[in-house]
Amino acid sequence: MTDAGRFDPVTLQILWSRLISIADEAAAALHRTSFSTIVRESNDFATVLMDADGASLAENSIGIPSFVGLLPRTLKHMLAEIPKEELKPGDVLITNDPWMATGHLLDITTVSPVFRKGRLVGFAGATSHMPDIGGVLWSADCQEVLEEGLRILPTKLYDGGRENRELTRMIRANVRVVDQVMGDIAAQVTAQTVCARRLLEFLDDTGLEDLAELSTTLQARADVAMRKAISALPAGTWHHVI
Repeated sequence: MTDAGRFDPVTLQILWSRLISIADEAAAALHRTSFSTIVRESNDFATVLMDADGASLAENSIGIPSFVGLLPRTLKHMLAEIPKEELKPGDVLITNDPWMATGHLLDITTVSPVFRKGRLVGFAGATSHMPDIGGVLWSADCQEVLEEGLRILPTKLYDGGRENRELTRMIRANVRVVDQVMGDIAAQVTAQTVCARRLLEFLDDTGLEDLAELSTTLQARADVAMRKAISALPAGTWHHVI
């Protein structure tokens, strides 16, 4: 890194590759500690490392693309309900709200804030498709979201390291395969713990105080790459509706 605070290309690639390896290690922890075949065999999950503002820095190499793209946006929805000022070490946020997350209730998103020297430096997040969330077994048959099952608004699954037992009791009472669902949620929390630990090691090893400057550099490079790809398209007009 130069005195001006800018990262030379080689250093930047080394740092970014290490961030990706952190997300991959978190994914490996989720995969190995999960209970359901949906995670263990279908790989229907993703882990994402984000900066203190919720911008994506790295995701696991085999993550579901829609999960990867939506997780930072879901975090912003969570922070609108539970501001950063109310977060502390040991917190874990959770939601499966389809309007904030992936679009249906079976996908649960959890996020953990990462603190260093009393400062929030990033977020470790994970999303997995659960084997059940109550409601109609085949959600495609549902006429409205209320039929799909239990809707979890953004809340703390863990508050300062203490389990929100009222919430976990409610989840357990509303799913058919309790051990699989709670096991997969626990696997996500484990993955985020691994991600947080490795991120702190990364900051200690590199001498960086936080991820702000590195994140700004990575976001700028991503912006340039996207604009370059768009400019390479032939002149014309495209329409898409979703």
